[in-house]
Amino acid sequence: MSTAFGIATLGLVAGICYDLYLVSVRHVQLENALGTSIAYNKILGGVGILGMTFFFAFLLSAIADKRQDKHR
Repeated sequence: MSTAFGIATLGLVAGICYDLYLVSVRHVQLENALGTSIAYNKILGGVGILGMTFFFAFLLSAIADKRQDKHR
């Protein structure tokens, strides 16, 4: 779960660095650089949301499990 979130975060940072590279070194207009990466960012955001969902599901499961152990 945290691995999926880490991969999504790393991909987002890499995508931002690549966009900055295109704008600063290759002198591509910012609108063009962001316009071509929208689909990539949507997929990346979906993986990030999925990773966060799994993380919170695991967290809530661990909390519920601890409460059941206390009552035994």
